[in-house]
Amino acid sequence: MTPLILLLLLLVVIILLLFFGIKGIWDKKGSGGQGGNGIGIDTSAADSRHTDDSLGLDDSLRLARLADSIRQAYLDDSIRQARLDDSLRLAHLADSIRKAMSRQGSSKDDYLRSKEDSISFAKAKHIDDSIQQARARWIADSIQQARARWIADSIRQAITDSIRIADSIRHAYLDDSLRQARLADSVAKLAVDTAALRAAACARDTVVPWVYADPSGGLHRKPVSVKLVANKSCKVEWSLDGVKDWKVYSGKPIDISKPTTIYYKAVDNCGRVMNIKSKRYEFDMASSRCPAGMEPVKAGGADICVDVYEWPNKKGAAPTSYVSLYQAMDSCFSARKRLCTSDEWTSACAGPERWKYTYGEVYEWNTCATRDSMAQRSGSRPECRGYYGVFDMSGNLAEWTSTAAPQDKSFNNVMGGFWTSGNQSRCADSRYSYFPQNKHNPVGFRCCTDAPPAAGGGR
Repeated sequence: MTPLILLLLLLVVIILLLFFGIKGIWDKKGSGGQGGNGIGIDTSAADSRHTDDSLGLDDSLRLARLADSIRQAYLDDSIRQARLDDSLRLAHLADSIRKAMSRQGSSKDDYLRSKEDSISFAKAKHIDDSIQQARARWIADSIQQARARWIADSIRQAITDSIRIADSIRHAYLDDSLRQARLADSVAKLAVDTAALRAAACARDTVVPWVYADPSGGLHRKPVSVKLVANKSCKVEWSLDGVKDWKVYSGKPIDISKPTTIYYKAVDNCGRVMNIKSKRYEFDMASSRCPAGMEPVKAGGADICVDVYEWPNKKGAAPTSYVSLYQAMDSCFSARKRLCTSDEWTSACAGPERWKYTYGEVYEWNTCATRDSMAQRSGSRPECRGYYGVFDMSGNLAEWTSTAAPQDKSFNNVMGGFWTSGNQSRCADSRYSYFPQNKHNPVGFRCCTDAPPAAGGGR
């Protein structure tokens, strides 16, 4: 801005000089001054015009030259000003540098050293960056290599473990195979030993399996729940439908409330078989006319009442033996009863089917006490029950009757056999060799009475 102002001032000065200079020259010519080189006012018009044209041309030239000078001066001044500005800027820059250097207390050598240090720092930084990059690449490579080694080691370890496990499995399999082989040998040996022991046990075991129904068949006054009881360990099967649809007996009682025949059989661990047996159950729900402890029996068209058990007529009691005929009669009379006749006794034992034994047609050694060392308690053999519900009339104790023996009237019939009679314990079997006044160890008795009249006066 300053050069422009100076230029304008210079231009104004030049214009004023030109104006006043031209006016002075013009005044001298117009006054007609004297002299060799003066120009008078009386000069002709042509000369005047010539002079005027010459002056105008010179002025134009001078103005042109002046303008060129002014432009050149302006350019020179602009150049000088630019150089001055550059010089000022350089001086300012140099001063700033000097001040900076003075503030830092550095010399040219220090500046150069600082420059070298900067270059060295740049180089060092570059080198450090290169080192860091190389270190990073080295670390990355090391990590990758370590990972690769770890993976390889893991794979090798897994393979080693797999081989070890496989070896362990093979050894375990071999050991297990050996153990199984030994176990199989042991089982086989045990089976042989068990078979031998079973054979030896079976050789010693001469008891055939035996199953009885409790309560046994015959006439009953109310529904029954039948248990099948075995004399030894064995498999028991039963059926209510003939000899088919067999069921394994589980121990649960079999409920029966209407006329039914139950079939049952058994086999033990030695293969011994009990043949099929059957019991027929019938029911008479009418109230009995007999006194307590007695059952009604049909005997020769008459209704009588017979003691259920041998004297003293109590279930579970030991029956009275070693008694004479007269003692037996007196005991029954004391209970307002009488001694049974041979026919009444046989009817109560054989039932309406006239069985040979109180339980049926075929002798069964373990149904009643016929192969024992002594008399058993009354009612302890559930199957030794007659059709009418009277117990122990085959075996256990032989029983006095009030009937004289046909072979010898001085003797009375003793019926039914006793605990060692075996199959000689039929309902019709009688003995007459016992003196009536003597007491005899295997002989007991039971009592009978006539049944009270039925309601309405009938018998």
